[in-house]
Amino acid sequence: MYSIFFNNRRLQLCRPDSPVCLLPSVTIAPAERSGSWEDLIVGFECNSNISHLVIPVEDPSASFKQLCTRFLLFHAAGGIVTNKNGEILMIYRYGRWDLPKGKQEPGESLKETALREVAEETGIRGLKITGDQFATTYHTYRFQGNNVLKMTAWFRMTAEEGSLLKPQTEEGIEKTEWVSPLDMDKYLEASYASIRLLIRSKVLFNGEDVGKAGQIEDILDLSPEVPDF
Repeated sequence: MYSIFFNNRRLQLCRPDSPVCLLPSVTIAPAERSGSWEDLIVGFECNSNISHLVIPVEDPSASFKQLCTRFLLFHAAGGIVTNKNGEILMIYRYGRWDLPKGKQEPGESLKETALREVAEETGIRGLKITGDQFATTYHTYRFQGNNVLKMTAWFRMTAEEGSLLKPQTEEGIEKTEWVSPLDMDKYLEASYASIRLLIRSKVLFNGEDVGKAGQIEDILDLSPEVPDF
């Protein structure tokens, strides 16, 4: 299954037999009745009453690649940093709690981007990636007249114990905090839908709380070039 977030609204591709199609909270839009991908995107953008649109298709991966050709692709990377107490490092920006992340620069690997952006946004030192990329989120927005699809690769990280936090205020970050899993729900309620899904399905409960409906696919090799803007 693949999901693209339009702010806090979700467009999801899945197989027709997926359990997500049975959820009472979703709106089903069969692909064969939706016209072109452009029509489907515009229709979803214009209908703010639909919060979760599900499109059943036989091959979600192939259909997702087709859908992505309608966007300008933008690669980014970020980190879920945990300390010895199991707390997660979060940032507060533009009235929402978020995870540190940012744009991939030319010549960088996604791992390098993630390490650089987390350090810049939080001031933390001694960052180490503890494994391969474990999740990707996709969200879209308008930029310079283009529909941009931002694909963010996520990595688990640890940091130097006792490292002081310093929010990158010039990037609009007001606070950086270590958040206990016991307190996470109230932070997630003031976060983005994609971040809620990522943390709940991949970190707190390893997918057990949301089941197959909440799985997030690995990043696709859709565009090796980094947009120059």
